[in-house]
This record gives sequence, C-alpha cells and structure tokens, in this order.
Amino acid sequence: MIIRPAVASDFEALVDLDLSSARHHAALDPDFYHVPPRAAVAAFLERRLADPDREALVAEVDGEVVGMVDVTAQESPDPGSIIRPIPSVDIGISVADGWRGKGIGHALMAAAEARARERGAGMVVLDMSAENRDALRFYRGLGYREFGLFLRREILSDPEPGRRARRAGGPSSGTGRRL
Repeated sequence: MIIRPAVASDFEALVDLDLSSARHHAALDPDFYHVPPRAAVAAFLERRLADPDREALVAEVDGEVVGMVDVTAQESPDPGSIIRPIPSVDIGISVADGWRGKGIGHALMAAAEARARERGAGMVVLDMSAENRDALRFYRGLGYREFGLFLRREILSDPEPGRRARRAGGPSSGTGRRL
C-alpha cells in the first residue's frame, strides 16, 4: 500500500469512494443521509478539490485507489472567541467496501496527521455520525476524544413549532431577550 497525493486520474475512484461512503451513511441514518446521483457527487467533488485549503491523499493497493482522506485547514477562531486559537485541520476519510479493517484507515489517518503537522496545525478536528459505532471505535483507538455534540431536530413537519422549547424554558419562554 502506498499513500500519495490524489491526482486528476484518481477522480472517478474518488467519486466511487464518496458514493460508497454515502451508501454506508444512508444505511446507518437514513433520516439524515442519502445517496446523491453520481453527477452531483462528481460536481461536489470537483468543487471540494478546487479548494486551495484542502488536500486529498489516497491509499493505493496494486494500482487501485482503495481509500482517501482530505485535510482542510480551518480558519482560526476570532481573537474575541472563547475558543483557544490553535491552528487546526478538518479531516474526512473514506475507505472502500471490502478494504475496511485492513489498515487502510490507520495509514490514511497517520499520513493526514503528518501532513497537518507539516502545515503547522496543532489539532485535528473531524465530525462523524453518532450512529457509526465502528468509526467511533476506530477514532477512539487512534486517541481521538469527543469534545462536543451536534444536535438536530426536524422542524418542517412539526405541528406545533416552539411548543417543546417554551415548556423547557427555551428561546420562546418569554424572556424577551434577543440575540
């Protein structure tokens, strides 16, 4: 296995990896994820790869691209923010079906972290679905720890918007305070 920067000839394999990841996530949490059409994934990937703050690395085995990781520099927090101003990168990883559990993800993460250090980053941040227990076990095994939560609530079909928030003392509780 070799880890190397992605090149233009890897594009179709990267689209396949994104679609494989979409199928995996849609199976885990179909209320949030879906599998977009291939053309939409290709257009999204073109935009993503054109971002000068993003680098893509691929794992190749016997000439086949079997995984990828992208490393994206994050904006430093505003000096007035309570978040410590540590240069950081965001990482996204995908390993092809049939190649998971064979060390591909470990090799990609090690390469991504090395690249992040080369770019002056002191922290790696990533997000993942809470339903993806295998990924959580993988990241914890690499030393990653949870530091926050993303919460979601669908409001399009809510028959009484704000009702639960008012009962819980939320933003509709009548305090009159606006942000």
